Amino acid sequence: MSEIYKRELIYVITGIVTVIMFVEFFFFPAGWPLAETIRTWSVIIFNISLGLGAIRLLTQHSKVVQRRGRNYLFSGWLILFFAIQLITGLAGYVATGNQDNNPIYYWLFVNVYTPLGATLYPITGFYIFSAAYRAFRARNVDAALMLIAGCFVILSNAPVGEAIWGGIPVIGEWFRFTGQVPGMRTFAMVGAMGMLAYGFRALLGKEKGFYAEVGEA
Repeated sequence: MSEIYKRELIYVITGIVTVIMFVEFFFFPAGWPLAETIRTWSVIIFNISLGLGAIRLLTQHSKVVQRRGRNYLFSGWLILFFAIQLITGLAGYVATGNQDNNPIYYWLFVNVYTPLGATLYPITGFYIFSAAYRAFRARNVDAALMLIAGCFVILSNAPVGEAIWGGIPVIGEWFRFTGQVPGMRTFAMVGAMGMLAYGFRALLGKEKGFYAEVGEA
């Protein structure tokens, strides 16, 4: 099958699925068996893609370990823990129907994975703090207004703000709700219109980037 036919087939499948979903939403409020079947297949394909992603991940890191590439030890630890979690999880699921019943799997998940996941948030907080420090510089009028609003919001969330002046929490609440909510709704509306435009472009075959990558694969 030529590349042209591959891409045209993707256009046709995308268009058919989109039309079916639209028809179900507007004309079948109680549900349409055909649309339900498509959603079931999408879940199946999604889970298959997770498996392919895991295989791809292991393949890439295995090559790094074999070639002794940069930070190959981290790749080795990833492969090791991936194998341990997979084997222990499958063993617990086969034995009892619940992977958490395996003590090794449960211990690693609770005492290794969960603390590491919680550690990511404080690390991200430092980056956010540094980005806020760079952004909160009154280089022009707009930056000065953002700096003033940010100071009021920060002080309104801290007990010291109310101790300094009783009006700081009131002003901070105004910035968070009266000032922020309309702006966020505007961003949401603009993003929704952008998604609609992107969807129509994809439906009409004018969004070439994604299809080109699929066609080349």
